[in-house]
Amino acid sequence: MKNQKMYQLRKTLKKTQEEVAKAVGISQSSYAMIEGGRRHPRKEIQKRLAEYFGVTVDELFFDSRHHGSRFSTIRDNVCRCHARQEVTERG
Repeated sequence: MKNQKMYQLRKTLKKTQEEVAKAVGISQSSYAMIEGGRRHPRKEIQKRLAEYFGVTVDELFFDSRHHGSRFSTIRDNVCRCHARQEVTERG
């Protein structure tokens, strides 16, 4: 089953699978399999992905019934945070 949370966060940040994969140190094909639900990542990769998206491992990989209400707020905050970072990097 597709990891809808990863997909939504990535799209919110306007990032490609390749950009996210590079940022967390995995191949684009590995990232695509994780996001597509065809592969479950090792714990270390789970942690890196969660950190990249600014959420917990539980929020990113486990049952949304427990995190659904907080997820949209997190997605909005991640988008604002990355937008500020891009402005700062451009100088």
